[in-house]
Amino acid sequence: MKMNNSKRNYLLDFFKGIAAFGVVLVHFQFPGIPGSMLCSAGVAGVILFYLISGYFAYSDDDKKACGTLMKRFKRNLGITAAAVLIYFVFSLIRESVMGNFNEWIAKFADPVLYLRMFVLGDFEVIHGDPLWFMPALLYAYLILYLIHKSALKKAAYIALPLLLLLRIGMETYTNSFGADWHLSGNFLAGALPVMLLGHFIAEHKEKFTSISVPVTAVCCVISTLLMFVFVNVKPSGLDISQPFKILCAFFVFILALKLPEKKLCAPIGFIGDRYSLHIYLWHFLIGTAIKDVLIANNAPEYIINYLLPIVVIIVSTAVSALVYRAKIKSN
Repeated sequence: MKMNNSKRNYLLDFFKGIAAFGVVLVHFQFPGIPGSMLCSAGVAGVILFYLISGYFAYSDDDKKACGTLMKRFKRNLGITAAAVLIYFVFSLIRESVMGNFNEWIAKFADPVLYLRMFVLGDFEVIHGDPLWFMPALLYAYLILYLIHKSALKKAAYIALPLLLLLRIGMETYTNSFGADWHLSGNFLAGALPVMLLGHFIAEHKEKFTSISVPVTAVCCVISTLLMFVFVNVKPSGLDISQPFKILCAFFVFILALKLPEKKLCAPIGFIGDRYSLHIYLWHFLIGTAIKDVLIANNAPEYIINYLLPIVVIIVSTAVSALVYRAKIKSN
């Protein structure tokens, strides 16, 4: 999630930091309406990360775009493999300590498990719920590579509205009827539509950034408020917040493109620039371990509901800083 451009976008770094914290609050929610609102902001944050990935992988030169996409694919393939291995080891230790090892390891004999892992991004068996993001990202990079390789960009843009409708429809369905969320959290419904939208924004940047700052800011506020409203208010039982999550991420991104030098909070921007990917990757592992300890020690409910999310954000940020520094030193 670290931008690979020569000129730093401070406002986008800030939004990436907020998005990373929001993702933590998807998996370790505060109770009630505030918790639902922050959770929806985290989902919009995931959309923002996909927008960024699609945008910065774009080039109007198909050959150059193919090179960039393949480079990013290979880099993220290594990160994904490492993350899956670490989560597997964590789960192996956790299930052994809890006395569930034999039952847990037997699950790996089911071939359907691997189809769910590598097609739908279902890594719940190794407590890696957020890892769906990574294989979805990889598949989307490959599809965008094939689009550029086959000069099918115009055809892909024609299909873009249908792909966005697919994402909206699948998330509305899963959130409204309690269906398997992996039906919307996968490469086809979750990643490709938004990354292709990022590509489209990059190709037509001048048109999108011609929108005035006040109008863009107002659209940000309105879409965010509507997202917060409809994630809690469900007309006829339907969760219709998904379009507003997409619009929220979209206008936030456009605003950042328009105001790259704008600094809202330097520490959060610093975290967003350097640590957002690692916070995303490791927060669930860290939070699960902390929650297990709290439960084992009969921690009061208010600690789990109100303090755990904050602790997970703090610890995940600290661990991400250590991982980032170790990576820099090894290079």
